[in-house]
This record gives sequence, C-alpha cells and structure tokens, in this order.
Amino acid sequence: MRSFASILLGLFRPAKGIDGAGDAVKWLWIPLAVLLLGSVLFKTAVSTPMKIEYQTAQAEAIMQEQIDSMPEADRKQYEKDMAAAEANGEITQDEVLTTAMQVTSVADIVFGALGALVAILYTATFFFVAAKTWANPVRFPTMLTVSALSLLPNAIRNVIQGIHMTSTGVWLQHAGLGALVAPTEITEAPGAAYAVLSQIDLFVVWGLLILFGALLSKAIGVEKKRAVPAILVFIVVTGIVKAIPVIIGSLFTGAVM
Repeated sequence: MRSFASILLGLFRPAKGIDGAGDAVKWLWIPLAVLLLGSVLFKTAVSTPMKIEYQTAQAEAIMQEQIDSMPEADRKQYEKDMAAAEANGEITQDEVLTTAMQVTSVADIVFGALGALVAILYTATFFFVAAKTWANPVRFPTMLTVSALSLLPNAIRNVIQGIHMTSTGVWLQHAGLGALVAPTEITEAPGAAYAVLSQIDLFVVWGLLILFGALLSKAIGVEKKRAVPAILVFIVVTGIVKAIPVIIGSLFTGAVM
C-alpha cells in the first residue's frame, strides 16, 4: 500500500513518486492499468447509450429527409413496401439500424479497453527504446509504470466526464478542444484542425508533465537535455499517428481544413 500511495504521489510530484515506489515500481503498472481500464469502461457504459440515441436520431432524421424528398408516388410505394416487409417479418431498415447501433456499442467497449492498453504499451516502448539509445539501464516494466502513471490523468478525466454525463444526460460528443471546430452536420467529416485540437486538453498536458518529471527521476535517470527533445518528438509522432485516420477521412470528403 505504501508503494501504491507513493506512485499516486507521482500525479503531482512524478520524480518523487517514482523513486519512492522502490522495487515495486516494476509491477505497479498493473493496478494503474486496472484504474485506467475501469475508467474507460465506466465512461463507455455511460456514454454509449447516449451516443446510440443521438446517432439513431440523426440517422432517422436523414432517412426521413430523403423520404420526404421523394416524389409522392415513390414515397407511397416505399411506405407500402416497408409495411409489407414488417408484416412478413422481414428485416426492416429500423431493425438494421438498431443492430448496427448494438454492434457499435460492443465495439466502443472493446476498442476503448484495447486502446487504453495499447496507449500504455506504446508510451512505454517509445521511451524504453529512447532510454536504450542513451545506454540507460532502465527496465521495461519500470517504463510501463511510468507510462501508466502518465495516463492516469486520462482516467480522472474519464470519471469526471462520466459523472457529468450521468448527472446532465448530455453526451459529450467531442474530445478535447475539438468542439471548437467540429462539423455541425453528421454527414460532414471533421477536418485537420479537429484532428489536432481534439487531442488537446488539460489532462493531456498534465500527463505530459508527469511523463517529463518521471523521466528525470533517479529510477529512470534521463538527463533534462535529453528528456525535453524526447517529449517533443513523442508529442509530434503521437499527434500525427492519432490525426492520420481523421485527416484521411476528411480527404475523401473534401473537408481537409
């Protein structure tokens, strides 16, 4: 318990928290990862029903708009076909939409949990490789703990946002500062500005400060002149990797800016 309390001190004094954990630093990434996973599952459990409700309403609105734009004869035929399909027990568009949303719900939970684990592994691997290029003897489990600790602010954010959504009933659709440049229509793809700004918030900055402070600890032993450029490269590489899928989607829809 003392080691775990020490590592939690790392949220505010990273170097002291890492050094105070002693030999336990090699396995403390496990409870930290559990906390992160728990926060992800909590937020997902709260947000997914709201997300499904919102997306279903948006999809139904688009479908209704398309139906209303049909010539009267075509619209009547469509309504007749849908009524016949429902009467015959065939799969209707509403049922297809419901099934798709259920699949989305499961995917959100699975990929949310996997994303948290991959983030820990990715960050640990990045700085472990960097440390080895500097002939630093740090062990990989130690870097896993540093990585998990630096992501703990994300867990705090997840809990805060989950509580907020539960109390207000409002789905927080956009991450970070992404809401400032988010598209207003569901059919519009977010642009490059959204891809960048959605990665930025106070909790991300907090995590980077923890990561920087932990690198300077005695247990890790990275010099400041090396830690600064390493953090900057990490920010750039991570930002690009996260932004690429959004930017590619924007290119296909012509919404790059």
